Amino acid sequence: MKTTLAIAAFLSANILALTSCTKSLQDPNVAKSNAVNVAGTTGNLGILSLLWDGDASLPSANVWKILNFEGSGTITAETDPVYGKVWKFYKPAGSHRTEGHGAKNFQAAEGDDIYIGWRSKLDIPQNQNTNAVFQWKAYGSGQPMTQNYPIVLSTTTNGNFHLMHFAPGKIGTEVWVAPLSRNAWNAMVLRIKVSRDGAVGFIEFWYNGVKQTLVNGTQRYPARTLDADFCDPKFGVYGGDAAEITNYVQGAKIASTYAEAAPGGTGPALQAQVFQNCSYGGWSASFAIGNYNTAAIVASGGVNNDASSLKVPAGLKVTLFDGDNFTGDSLVLTADGSCLKNNNFNDKVSSFKVSAN
Repeated sequence: MKTTLAIAAFLSANILALTSCTKSLQDPNVAKSNAVNVAGTTGNLGILSLLWDGDASLPSANVWKILNFEGSGTITAETDPVYGKVWKFYKPAGSHRTEGHGAKNFQAAEGDDIYIGWRSKLDIPQNQNTNAVFQWKAYGSGQPMTQNYPIVLSTTTNGNFHLMHFAPGKIGTEVWVAPLSRNAWNAMVLRIKVSRDGAVGFIEFWYNGVKQTLVNGTQRYPARTLDADFCDPKFGVYGGDAAEITNYVQGAKIASTYAEAAPGGTGPALQAQVFQNCSYGGWSASFAIGNYNTAAIVASGGVNNDASSLKVPAGLKVTLFDGDNFTGDSLVLTADGSCLKNNNFNDKVSSFKVSAN
């Protein structure tokens, strides 16, 4: 009898434990705890790494805290033929800003380590400067505002696109710069270690899937990244008042991992195609943004010293080299090349670089 009672008690306790466990997994407070755990130092739960979803297929009220626009500026969800739903931030000439101030239901805090990812296409006049097409902007009056906008991505009058950090006193440093690629999709991921301590906080930046070397010669820029009470991301167009500017934004996310934040979408990545013969005949191989030596070309289906034509889609640039490891004579293509004989480069390609244009 005692044995029977003991077994019954054991089974009852384990059933209760399983029931409690199942209930706890459904408890929103537990889910919230897991999200904090993943975003923090443990990182061992492997769930809820997506902290904010700025997908344009979602209602605007579920994405942005506030919409900021002036005059006839508009913020709408449009359909792109490649990436589907995208945000369209239209700033008319004579207006100062059209921005989505986000992120709804997310607030970064001291010590957070976050990744902000998105894809952007700028319809903007050549050499038109802006104050920002992305801001990490400070808010609140509880603590001193010494930076205002610690991190900014903007365009310049000399046709560049650059990443700026503003230290206390609004002292700006150009952390990274590249030629502005207009009317083409470019992917970006910012990693921000959120801190008011410049020895703790830092910035890392990926452009079109490639982690960038920054102004200090490394891939990490130590910086104070938290100002006033808190900072929020802002997407769109700020400044460039005299010009009509549109910023299309796709796949905006904030996450605790690069993989989760990196912009996705339904469309494939842009790829250059290399062909054996002129007029795009013979063997072919496709190459996304990246650097390809002879071994990498062969591994992707190409043949050394055997290419005669290329297809280069808008938004890409291909730099060909007649030596392995990007050495020797070179040829730059920003559009299709139907026959490399015309460029004195037939059957000479041994390495090349595919980059955003």
